[in-house]
Amino acid sequence: MNITTLTGTGQQTRAIERPHPLLSVMTWELRRFFASRLFWLQALGFFCFLLFVIWAMKMPSQFGRSTMPGQEALDGFVAGTSAWGLLTNLPSASLLLLVLLLPFVTADGVTRDLSRRTHELLLTTSLPTWAYVWGRYLTGLLISLGLAGLLLVAILLVGLLLHMTVPTYPLPPTGVVLLLWVGMVLPATVLVSSLGFALSTLLPHMATLVKIVILVVWVIGAVILPNGFHDTPPPTWYVNWDPTSSVTALGLLPKYSLHLSTITSQAQLQQILFTVENQMPDITGWFVPHQLLAVLSLLLVLVAALAFQRSRTMPS
Repeated sequence: MNITTLTGTGQQTRAIERPHPLLSVMTWELRRFFASRLFWLQALGFFCFLLFVIWAMKMPSQFGRSTMPGQEALDGFVAGTSAWGLLTNLPSASLLLLVLLLPFVTADGVTRDLSRRTHELLLTTSLPTWAYVWGRYLTGLLISLGLAGLLLVAILLVGLLLHMTVPTYPLPPTGVVLLLWVGMVLPATVLVSSLGFALSTLLPHMATLVKIVILVVWVIGAVILPNGFHDTPPPTWYVNWDPTSSVTALGLLPKYSLHLSTITSQAQLQQILFTVENQMPDITGWFVPHQLLAVLSLLLVLVAALAFQRSRTMPS
């Protein structure tokens, strides 16, 4: 009786001490990333490039009025880190830059082992397949979210520096910046990371093609298609469900406008401009669909995890 009790206690102790397989995979992967100098250099380079891009678009719109009888000259600009400025620049510039990097972070989570033949080592371990696949995916997603966080920091930092150096440049509205980051950047990060990982895992022979297709489709949706609307309002369903947020921004921008004919002084222009450009965007219609797109992409990762075979071959 006592022997049985001791044995059971020892088994329980070993069970408690044994790390969860999912956490083990994530820990291994994070250590691999963090131990790489190239990874840190790439992250630093990406952050510096973001700072440059956001600074270069610090005044996406400038307007003015020459001196007229009874009216003084007006000169103003839209701050790139304001709500108006972010809707103009974010989807087609800094967010696009982030998306171009994400497939190379997440897509090779499993296919890297397959191409190196190291996946055969899995056959000799008791690591559950689900833990292996989800661990690799979640690690890549964490890195991707970290890069998205760098984008948020870059926007706030550039806005603060411009406010300190340009007297008329307003501080970035933190609430608006966070709203657009959660509504546009975060869903796009999860969506692209999930699509890249799931499709590459399901189609390991075409992993490179998967990355190229994702990038091409995103560029078309973020840059080319929105330019086709010109002055035509985009369809409501497109505004609400556009994963690139470029058309979403087009649907939100009409709210941000000025009527210079009613403005009589530079001081009045600055006051009205500050009020208009920092208005909270209307989240009705598009915010929830963007989050749903991110959630639905997780289902594709689930399919990839269920369909993954521990023993498969790669072409020579």
